[in-house]
Amino acid sequence: MNKRNKKPLGFIVQFVFVVAVLAIGASLLAGCNKKQAATADSGPVTITLWHYFASDQETAGLRKFADDFKKIHPEVTVDITFVSREELMNQYTVGAVSGQLPDIGMVDSPDMASYVSLGVFEDITDELNAWGQLDKFYPGPLSSTKDANGRIYGLPNNTNCLALACNMDMLNAAGLKKPTTWEELEAAAAKLTNPAQQIYGFAMSVIPNEEGTFQLIPWIYAAGGSVADLASPEAIRGIEFISNLAQKGYMSKEVVNWTQGDAFNAFAAGKAAMVESGTWHVAQNVPDIKDFVVEYTLLPKDKKYASVIGGENFGVCSGTKHKDLAVEFLQMISTAESGAYWAEQTGKLPIRSDSAQLRDIWTKDKYLSVFTDGMQYAVARGPHPEWPSISKVIYTSGQAAVLGQKSARDSMTEGAAAIAPMLAKTPVAQ
Repeated sequence: MNKRNKKPLGFIVQFVFVVAVLAIGASLLAGCNKKQAATADSGPVTITLWHYFASDQETAGLRKFADDFKKIHPEVTVDITFVSREELMNQYTVGAVSGQLPDIGMVDSPDMASYVSLGVFEDITDELNAWGQLDKFYPGPLSSTKDANGRIYGLPNNTNCLALACNMDMLNAAGLKKPTTWEELEAAAAKLTNPAQQIYGFAMSVIPNEEGTFQLIPWIYAAGGSVADLASPEAIRGIEFISNLAQKGYMSKEVVNWTQGDAFNAFAAGKAAMVESGTWHVAQNVPDIKDFVVEYTLLPKDKKYASVIGGENFGVCSGTKHKDLAVEFLQMISTAESGAYWAEQTGKLPIRSDSAQLRDIWTKDKYLSVFTDGMQYAVARGPHPEWPSISKVIYTSGQAAVLGQKSARDSMTEGAAAIAPMLAKTPVAQ
């Protein structure tokens, strides 16, 4: 292919895209720019906050926070604006150069490091350290706001994690308890697998996208490994454990095609005795299961318990003229009480351990209390500016091992070599 012949067309497409996104940003920020130009030091101020939350509960929660902030600062209006996720991410990319950014912006937690590296978000470490409440946040969500040097660019807004859902009718009939270790999990999966009825002992998702990575990460960390060293004996052991379940027939090899929803559906249909399950399944899927009793437990441990977080963060955007107010707003919506209100309002997990203690739902509910406990052990994905590339290596390595195409050692060693230049340039944030 002659790349020179393609270049003019690529340039035109890129130019049209940039113009379109700039037009979107200009439209969204028109009111903001007029406001900034006309604002006197003692006059009214508008802080723009862009988000992609879709539910009425989430929007209502943000507007309540905006109203609460106005009670503290009558001269300040927090303008809550919905922007589709794709549009918002495009605007971040262009806005890093054009300067057309909101004062506060929302981002998926594993993506934040990428936008930090582009210069989208402001370093607010000093302000947050002076606040004195960072030690109350769960380490996983908070780490997703950091760069490789430990500098902080925002605060987590919501979170979730993974645990093990069990069909207690199957386990009780077999005289088994909920597994707490890898040895117990494998033994239970072996006993509960029934090839004649196409029932497997365990199910999960190893699909070739972020969902697959999401479900593989806990096994790497439970063995004592990390995504910072995929070739370590511990990381290899984590993938090897999962691949062995498939090679022994205790888990369907179809998991390489299953989303997390597909894996849970197999569990709900009685075709898997246990499944790696997310917080969201408790509200969306568990109530529909009438044929058997569902109980949750922490993902079984090897060297330690482990899980992984999802959720979104809010960051203070670069170039804001109201950095102090933007930071104060994030602090206000991230107090123990605000965090408890928000998680209850939106059906998510709290980002702070002290928030979890303010509502019985997270400490006494038979399902959610397990996930609350799991947040102590849940890690972030990355964080790293090139997380999509690292994630691809993880799910590709996992798939190859599960399908028996390569040994876990070979697939993970090859994967580690592929991402070594990325990690040498920028280490995984701790």
